[in-house]
Amino acid sequence: MNNTDYIIGTVKEIQGTAVIVRMFDGADQLSYFINGERYSGVLIGSYIGIRRGQYLIIGLIEKESAIDNLNDIENRTFSKKRFIREFTLKIVGAFHRKKYIQGMVAFPQIFNDVVLLSDEQIHAIIAGGKAENKDKSYDYLKLGKIWPIGIDYYTYWPNLFNTHIAIFGNTGSGKSNTLTKLYTSLFDLENNKKIDFGNSKFCFLDFNGEYTSNEVLSRKKDVLHLSTRKSIDDINEQNKFHVPYKIFWDKDLLSTIFGATEQTQQPFLSRVINFYFKKNNTFVNNLSNYIQKAFQEVYSSEANLDSLNLLKEILIDLDISYNWVSNWIRNSLVNKTIGKFYSYKALANWNPNSQKNQWFWNIDLINLDIEVDEVKKNIDLWEFIVGFPSKLNNPITQLQIATKLQMIHDLSSHTIQYDHLAPLLHRIEARSKDLNKVIFVESSNHSNSNTDKNIQVISLKNVNKDIKMLLPLLVAKVTYSEQKTSNGNHSKIFNLVIDEAHNILSDRSSIESEKWKDYRLDVFEEIIKEGRKFGYYLTIASQRPADISATIVSQVHNYFIHRLVNDNDLKMLQNTLSSLDSVTRSTIPNLSPGQAIITGVSFEQPVVVQIDELDDSKKPDSSNTDLLSIWKIEK
Repeated sequence: MNNTDYIIGTVKEIQGTAVIVRMFDGADQLSYFINGERYSGVLIGSYIGIRRGQYLIIGLIEKESAIDNLNDIENRTFSKKRFIREFTLKIVGAFHRKKYIQGMVAFPQIFNDVVLLSDEQIHAIIAGGKAENKDKSYDYLKLGKIWPIGIDYYTYWPNLFNTHIAIFGNTGSGKSNTLTKLYTSLFDLENNKKIDFGNSKFCFLDFNGEYTSNEVLSRKKDVLHLSTRKSIDDINEQNKFHVPYKIFWDKDLLSTIFGATEQTQQPFLSRVINFYFKKNNTFVNNLSNYIQKAFQEVYSSEANLDSLNLLKEILIDLDISYNWVSNWIRNSLVNKTIGKFYSYKALANWNPNSQKNQWFWNIDLINLDIEVDEVKKNIDLWEFIVGFPSKLNNPITQLQIATKLQMIHDLSSHTIQYDHLAPLLHRIEARSKDLNKVIFVESSNHSNSNTDKNIQVISLKNVNKDIKMLLPLLVAKVTYSEQKTSNGNHSKIFNLVIDEAHNILSDRSSIESEKWKDYRLDVFEEIIKEGRKFGYYLTIASQRPADISATIVSQVHNYFIHRLVNDNDLKMLQNTLSSLDSVTRSTIPNLSPGQAIITGVSFEQPVVVQIDELDDSKKPDSSNTDLLSIWKIEK
């Protein structure tokens, strides 16, 4: 390079890493073409070079000012020749023998020449000196154009998709387009057989059904449409999210799902799990014994109406007639004054009271044993002839029945009060209806995934608010557990992509219990802290980063920041992003739609990029409604 051809200024002053440059006349174009090569002009946010011996020192322009040559405040005449342009630079690196080195490599001196930089040199600065041959290499993805200089921007994807990524931006800023562009560009490489994902997986949690269209992300994706609006009979197991047996029966998870209180309900739930579900697939096989024991416990102690009603509810759940099991059940009433069962119909081995035409059950263990044996025979006969209903194969239904069985046992031994546990039972019954529609619990400890494809979109558009809070937690817990146990040789990765992440990663929610919030955040904070060790990565997108846990935001590796105007959001970024300088940070509220500041551990320098807009067919379904197309205009 001939230095004299491109000199546009000289170093005037040096203040540590800040350098003041005086520009020559005529250095005011956006770009220059010299010997057929494009050179970027001089403006805020662009790069410029300072020649010193064998080094070409690189500075990022942060400030522009005009110096009055006349220095006469009484002279108010304006002339372009009267003022001299000066720029303030921040030293970011240097070229040494055509190799770019990041950081403080060399300092300039006063009167060093200031020169323009070519597009190739700027690419090297942004890429951290990596050699780029984008025409022949598949290691780079084109995302857009660098602003304000307008040259193509490529990112080195092998250093990006094995990190945690955050995409932030207000509504209409281009956040969804960036998320889709990022992954569409990657998936196109696989679709065109330039790379092979192997056993790696990409799972998208789609709250609003934006990524379900055939062309969005990739045609080679599987879409799981979850719904709580349909009848349970209209949903088969392939249309549910699959959960391994062991994960579902985690006492902390179930306590959180069903809101079990710490002092009473959590220990009770632990007893249920440990007694009935410690071993796989034993509950149904032993059910007749459990009912026989429950019957015995109801009638072997002081009469308790709650215990009797629980036994009746169990039989209703199993579609078994009371009389088939024992006519004691249908005809038993409770005299609370004397604490005994009585009946207006004669029952075997009950004592008659001729004055009141009643029969009383005075606990007789010998006669009780006879009736218990009959109960066992009757239930076994029912199972042989009719069979238990198919819904009993569902572990959630098993949990409902097991909870009632355990309550009968604890009431008979006087270790609990019914009123303390009844709310838990009601929550289990209420939430189980929706859970049964969206999850399928495997009989084994390994999840037979709904899909063999590398890309899966889980649509939560048609589920209610409770399930929208619960499903992401289950998906994260299941997939993270599977990845930890099956990726010992680091042969695959798992990317969980969460759009509208503030819905589930907020630490400020007031509509949920503190226990639920703490458990939910613990799961995701463990993933973002430890997931990298197991090849498990999060990509989160949100319009309200301030609502997301600060721990999660601070542990993200790479950021794509679109326009944000809320003070809380800006303060969050200021406190968590050390890679952003004050000048770049100040541009965030003024970014245009589609512009994003890209920064993080995979990028040597923060850079503002105008992200390429996807074709209409590949865009997520997040655009505004066109009123002119739906409202008629009167002429």
